[in-house]
Amino acid sequence: MAPEILSRTWTFLTAMTSKTIFMEGQAGDGREKQLLKSVVEDAERNPESVMKTIDKFANRSWLMNIGDDKGQLLDKAIADRKPKIILELGAYVGYSAVRISSQLDEGSKLISLEMCPENASITRQVVDHAGLSDKVTVVEGILTDKVEEIKRMLQELNAETFDFVFIDHDKRYYLSDYLLLKENGLVGKGTVLFADNMKIPGSPPYREYVLNSNKDEFDTVEHNTRFEYLSWLPDSVIISTLK
Repeated sequence: MAPEILSRTWTFLTAMTSKTIFMEGQAGDGREKQLLKSVVEDAERNPESVMKTIDKFANRSWLMNIGDDKGQLLDKAIADRKPKIILELGAYVGYSAVRISSQLDEGSKLISLEMCPENASITRQVVDHAGLSDKVTVVEGILTDKVEEIKRMLQELNAETFDFVFIDHDKRYYLSDYLLLKENGLVGKGTVLFADNMKIPGSPPYREYVLNSNKDEFDTVEHNTRFEYLSWLPDSVIISTLK
């Protein structure tokens, strides 16, 4: 294997076996701080340069972003639906926030929810470096604690429901967080749900809900693809539209 592939694979394995990855949303070795330093020092102040810098970093030291391959499916979903109000569950280091908000029209808004305070801070700085702070609001916390705040934010945006929800956080909460959004009237007819990592590591309860047990609630398509920055691992994304 080439040194870059070995490094990427090793840093993936160390992240996945870290005690902090699921509890705190970080790999535990400081790579998220290093990524921010790389963006500030190496990227031009525009979305394309920021994303290229993050992808380059992640090809040496693996990061749990959606990445460029699956990111193109996200780009197409955004371009096809042209959403105005978007919710992101799981910001991590801001890659997907930049990717999504760079496509939004003037007056559109992305609300990005991130449980880890340090990741939330990194995301704000990465988004600012990309020149997109006017389109992105980062909320620190988890959905169960922040649902009322998010409802108020929607009201302030003169919207009843989100047009698009990007789901890329702790896979154990994909279904419960969707049901919480539904219970609070934050999703409705036409809302698009874009769920990442449906094979690696996967979210069996969510998959069963949207593909089988409640399939009449959605129009759902699954796209087979490859895991972020590791082309030898299979993955998929599931895109569901509420009927």
